[in-house]
Order: sequence, then structure tokens, then C-alpha cells
Amino acid sequence: MKQMDRIMQGVVPGYNHIKRAMPQVNTGRQREQKQTAKKKKVYTLTERDGSKAALRKGVTVAQATRKLAAYEATGLSPQEVFNLMEREQNLTRRIEKLESWEE
Repeated sequence: MKQMDRIMQGVVPGYNHIKRAMPQVNTGRQREQKQTAKKKKVYTLTERDGSKAALRKGVTVAQATRKLAAYEATGLSPQEVFNLMEREQNLTRRIEKLESWEE
């Protein structure tokens, strides 16, 4: 391919610009990357022990206080935060469905 590019550069004026504008085609030598669902990490600071909530191992009180302050600074109730998270998930599913309709 490099040899072909050198020949084309000498014959076709502006070949480098044309080549950059062309869509890249998989030549068969390259493997297609598999799309795997990535697992989301758990970022909860607490865990439930029966009916009682406690801080997870390795979580300091300062970390928990900062996280609580960040939630309170939003001015949203826990239910409103839950509704926003649910809405985001629904919109993401709709976008994925619309993007995959051609496949």
C-alpha cells in the first residue's frame, strides 16, 4: 500500500488530501474489535447489614461527608435524583436502539 501511495502522490496532485478524506476501509488484515459490555464499578460508600446502613471497608467519614454534601448541593431530593438516573437510562436505550436500526 505504501508503494501505491508513493506512485499516486507523484501522479495525482493533492493525493494526500484526497486520501485523508476517503473513508477508511478494513482491508481484511485487521481484526474487527469486539464490542463487549463494560461492567460499571460500584461507587456506593455504604452497605446494608440487615436494616442498618454502614460505611464500606476503606471508606472514611470524610469521603462520605463530601459525597453527602455534593448531593445536598444539587438541591434535588433523592427521588428526583432517582428519576433523573432512570430517565438517562431510558434515553440511552432509545439512542442505542435508533443507532442500531441500520445494522
